[in-house]
Amino acid sequence: MGGYAGQLLYIDLTSGLIEKKPLDMDFARKYIGGLGFGARIYLDLIKDNPDVDPLSPENPFVLMTGPLTGLKMDGVARWTVGTRSPQTGFWGDANVGGFFGTYLKFAGYDGLVITGQAAKPSYIFINDDIVEIRDAGVYWGLDTYDANDRMTEDLKGQSKRTGQVVCIGPAGENRLCFASIINNKRHAAGRTGMGAVWGAKNLKAIYAAGSGTVAAAYPEKLKELKNELKSVYEESIYIAALTASGTPAHIDVGAISGDVPIKNWQMTEWDGFNEIGPVNIEEKIFAGNKTCYGCSVACKKDAEVKDGPYKMAKGPSPEYETVVSFGSMCLNDSLESIARANEICNRYGMDTITCGATIAFAIECFENGLITETDTDGLQLTWGNSEAIVAMTEKIAKKEGFGAVLAEGSAKAAAKIGKNAADYLTTVKGLEAPMHDPRSAHGYALAYGVSPRGACHEASLNFNVEGGAMFVPEIETLSMVLEDHSSENRAELNVACQDYGMFFSSCAVYCNLGAVPLNATQAVDMVNFATGFDFTLEEVIDIGRRVWYLKRGLSNLFGARADDDRLPKRLMTRMEDGPTAGSLPDMDKMLAEFYALREFDDNGVPKKAILEKVGLADLAALLHDGKNG
Repeated sequence: MGGYAGQLLYIDLTSGLIEKKPLDMDFARKYIGGLGFGARIYLDLIKDNPDVDPLSPENPFVLMTGPLTGLKMDGVARWTVGTRSPQTGFWGDANVGGFFGTYLKFAGYDGLVITGQAAKPSYIFINDDIVEIRDAGVYWGLDTYDANDRMTEDLKGQSKRTGQVVCIGPAGENRLCFASIINNKRHAAGRTGMGAVWGAKNLKAIYAAGSGTVAAAYPEKLKELKNELKSVYEESIYIAALTASGTPAHIDVGAISGDVPIKNWQMTEWDGFNEIGPVNIEEKIFAGNKTCYGCSVACKKDAEVKDGPYKMAKGPSPEYETVVSFGSMCLNDSLESIARANEICNRYGMDTITCGATIAFAIECFENGLITETDTDGLQLTWGNSEAIVAMTEKIAKKEGFGAVLAEGSAKAAAKIGKNAADYLTTVKGLEAPMHDPRSAHGYALAYGVSPRGACHEASLNFNVEGGAMFVPEIETLSMVLEDHSSENRAELNVACQDYGMFFSSCAVYCNLGAVPLNATQAVDMVNFATGFDFTLEEVIDIGRRVWYLKRGLSNLFGARADDDRLPKRLMTRMEDGPTAGSLPDMDKMLAEFYALREFDDNGVPKKAILEKVGLADLAALLHDGKNG
C-alpha cells in the first residue's frame, strides 16, 4: 500500500512508555486517516471514562495525518488534532497546514496518541526509529517563535534532515482555555483550546525529523492527475486570489455580500474596509510569500511593521479571520495594530478568532456600562481604540488583570460579568463564531448550530459550497442552485456537505483552501492513486457520514443536546439595512428538517438505529444504554 507511513505512535507521558503499533489496513480502509483515525481511537480510549476532564491526565490527545500528507501536491499538507475541549467541554479538533505532518510521516508515523501527564515540562523527540520523551525545562516559558528557533537550532545536528517543531506558548502552559498549538510560527491548530491540553500534560513541543519519503501506490497515475490539475489551478479565479492576497482576499467580496461581521455583528456596512483590505495589506505590511509543504498556491504571507507603536519584525501576516476579528468586529481600521495583535496571539499561542471576538464582546460590555475602567485596569475599551485592543490582547495572553476574565473566552466571561452580557455573545456550544455572517447565507447558521465542536465554518464544506467557492458536479446536492437569503434546502445541503466534507477535509485531509478546485472524481482518484485502495465516491461518502456521526456522538457523550444547536440572540437579530437587510435564518425549520434527515431524537442525539447502521454500535450503546457495546 502507498500513502501511509504504516505506524502509529502511542506515548504515555506518565509512565514514559512508548509503543509503535503497525497501522491496521482494514482500519485505514474504514476511516481513511486524519480525524477519522483520531476520533475513532479517542472513543476507544475513553469508553470506560466518558466523563473525562479535558485537562486531566486521563484525557487522550490524538494527532493524525492523512494518506496524502507529505505528497508534493497542492492542498494536501494538512494534519489534524483532537481531544475533549477545555473551552467548550465538548469534542474539540483542529485542522493544520504547514510542514509538521509531512515530517512526521518522513519519520515513519501516520500519527501519535498521547496520554498521561509528564512529571515535568517535556517534549517528544522523533527522528526515524528514535522516539524519546525529553526534558523541556530550557524551553518552558518561551513563546512559540523563540521555542521554535531555539529547539530547531539545538537539535539540528541530531538528525540527517532538520526537523519541524510544533509547540505551545505561555498561553498553553498556563492552560488558557483557547490556547493553540503552533508549527513553524504560523500554522495553528487554533480552535477549541488544544494548546491548553498540552499545557496540562506538561508537553511543550514535538520535534519530528525523518529520512524517509511518502510513496504513492500508483505514482504514474498520480503524476498524470497532477498534470491534469495544472490547468484547473491556472484557470481558477479563487486560487489566483489566494496566491495574490492570501485569505484576506475575501474581505472585499465578503463586505459586498454582507458576509463580514462589523461591530460585534451589529452593522452591515463600514467605511474602514479599505483600510484593512488586501490592497492596503500589500501596500503597508506585506513582506513576502510563504506556503505549506509541496503546495504552489502559496496563500501564506509575511508581514512587517517598520515603525510606530505597533512595530514588529518580519513574521506571519494576519489571515482573514484575524483581520476581521481584530478589525471590523472592533471597528478598528489600524492595520498595523491588527498585525501586532496577530503576532501576540501567535507568540503566546492563542486562537485569534476567540481572542478578537472576546475583545469585541468586552468593548460592547464597556460601551453599555457593564464593565468600567476600574474593571479593565484603566483601559478605555471603546470601538476603534487600537491601542486598548492590542493592550488587552497582551493582558489576555498573560492572564493579567481583566485579561484573566477574558482568557476564559466570551461565554464564561459573560457569566462572570452578569447582567445582560449574554446578549452580546456570538458563541455556539461555547465557541465564538467565525467571521462569516449566517444572515448572508442561511446554511451557515445551521452549520454553526449542529457542528460538533461549536460555531465553525470548517466543520463541513458548507462555507465552500454555499459561498460559491466549490462546485461538486458529481453530487447533485452540492451543485444545485440555491436561492439567496433563503432557508430552503439548507438542511439537505448541510448533510451532503458534512458527509462528503468529512471525507474531504477531515479524513483525506485536503485543504479547504488549496484543494477547492478539485471535483469529487479528482479527489477520490488522488486518494486511490496514493493508497492503492479502490474507493468509490459512494464509499467515501459513507465513511464521511460515519465519521460525522462519530464526532457528533462524542459531543453528545460529553453533554451536548438540542439547546446547544441554537444560535445566540446577536446572530439571530434581523438587520434593517445593508446587503443582508431583512434576512434571517429560519432555525426552527432548518433544525427540524436536519434532525429528521439525520435521524436525531428530540434531544439532538442520533438514534440508536442510525448509529448502528453507520457502524458505530459501541457509541450507540454508550449514548442509549449507558454502557459499552
